[in-house]
Amino acid sequence: MFLIMSAAYITSELESEFGTIPPSFLPLGNRRLFQHQIKLAPKGAKVYLSIPETYRVSEYDTNWLKINNVNLLRIPEGLSLGASLMSALALSDLASETPLHILFGDTLLTELPSGNDLVTISQVENSYDWAMVTHDHSYWLNTAEDREQLNSNNVVCGYFKFNQPRHLVKALTMAHWDFIQSLNYYHEKHQLNAVETQEWLDFGHLNTYYSSKAKFTTQRAFNQLKINDKWIQKSSVKNNKIAAEANWFATVPAPLRIYLPQYLGSSEVGNTLSYRLEYLYNTALNELYVFSDLPELVWQRILTSCLEFIDECRMHQAVDDSHTNQLQDLFGNKTHQRLNEYCQSIQVQLNTPWTYNGNLSASFSDLLAKSEQYLPTENQLGTVMHGDFCFSNILYDFRSNKVKTIDPRGIDLQGNLTIFGDTRYDLAKLSHSILGLYDWIIAGYYQVDIDYTNHHIQFDIQPSGGIAAIQTLFIEMIAERYQLSANALYAMQIQLFLSMLPLHADDPKRQQALMANAFRLYLLIKDSTS
Repeated sequence: MFLIMSAAYITSELESEFGTIPPSFLPLGNRRLFQHQIKLAPKGAKVYLSIPETYRVSEYDTNWLKINNVNLLRIPEGLSLGASLMSALALSDLASETPLHILFGDTLLTELPSGNDLVTISQVENSYDWAMVTHDHSYWLNTAEDREQLNSNNVVCGYFKFNQPRHLVKALTMAHWDFIQSLNYYHEKHQLNAVETQEWLDFGHLNTYYSSKAKFTTQRAFNQLKINDKWIQKSSVKNNKIAAEANWFATVPAPLRIYLPQYLGSSEVGNTLSYRLEYLYNTALNELYVFSDLPELVWQRILTSCLEFIDECRMHQAVDDSHTNQLQDLFGNKTHQRLNEYCQSIQVQLNTPWTYNGNLSASFSDLLAKSEQYLPTENQLGTVMHGDFCFSNILYDFRSNKVKTIDPRGIDLQGNLTIFGDTRYDLAKLSHSILGLYDWIIAGYYQVDIDYTNHHIQFDIQPSGGIAAIQTLFIEMIAERYQLSANALYAMQIQLFLSMLPLHADDPKRQQALMANAFRLYLLIKDSTS
């Protein structure tokens, strides 16, 4: 049996950034933490996840857990750790003849250590209320009382294996549900073994969450990405893209730098160009939008900061002889070219009618025509433009209430390096995260089925209830600030989703969802005008 204990809500410091959620539901690598934790379960072990009794699990998370054979245990709130464990064991199918693995909900390891009757231990860098191995004669495990003790002892780090689970239940009863004391009782009879791990990721406190997240990202980084606790380095043999991003950071006007990580310069070695940025201990908005449970008031602050960045960009106009990304170039021609490429790959015509969710018939030509009808047409002076201002490229600093943005475009369609363009494109990219639900698709929170023979599309994407209020707030803010209608935003997104289809050929299911989503947006325009 493999039990993930996540039956208490996260600490108040984490709650201020992610809302009221259990620790296993925290975001990590564009997934929830439990999606990484269950990979540790031994083959054949029954997997259980304990959660607070009143916590509402979303439909998509419920389905994911069910598909992956994870059993939810709803535990009464306010219990001690030991009492919560006893409740979980009482509700589960605990077998006395097989080992019991326990992983705390705020803990992740690279792999489980081998051996029997284990307690994992590690060194720490923070003075929290840790349990530690003391090896004294009274208590094998105890709670650290001062920093000096932490310096001389290893702390318990959230993974346990009990080969005699029934004896653990007995020990918990003897200890009056005191978890640490129960381990001492168990140790007296069955000799727990302390196993040191260097791969402990602790997500239980705000600063350990961000430092563990940095370590996790470093472990999974590709060769083109190097990360440490001070900087992040992007490299590529496609020098034009990296050169464009580096040039954007190097030449952007000074007033915009409060919205950026510090730029630490670029270098070229052989055919590889790279640049470095300060590593920021903040969460990207795509993870907050999909995985957090923040109130609308917080999202109003976040969106306000996003628009303040765009407003500051608009203050810095392009010089006369500079290259500029024009809106008609970024949409229109590029969309037609990419869509034709996609249609060839699936062997359909632009004017082939598709049936969407059983009640809408429309072709790609219809989507293009309707979106072009509502695209902004008036000319706008070129100003500084980010060019890829979507949620995955925007971090939020809760202490300063400011966004920090990364991964700018920095290049026009002809390959010229430029920091200038039409900021309505930035609004379109922002919209495709908020209204277009792009990040929900990337996270896999959808259901799609496409029949290419009969040209039928079935698509379901229903984000949590609070998202609709955030979308309404965003539409109102854009209308008031930039005089752009909801249909103009939907139209720009249709263009974006259609133009990105060939770029997602590596994941056919996601590509189908992006295609279906363009029809969903088309239906929103159609319904608003019918």
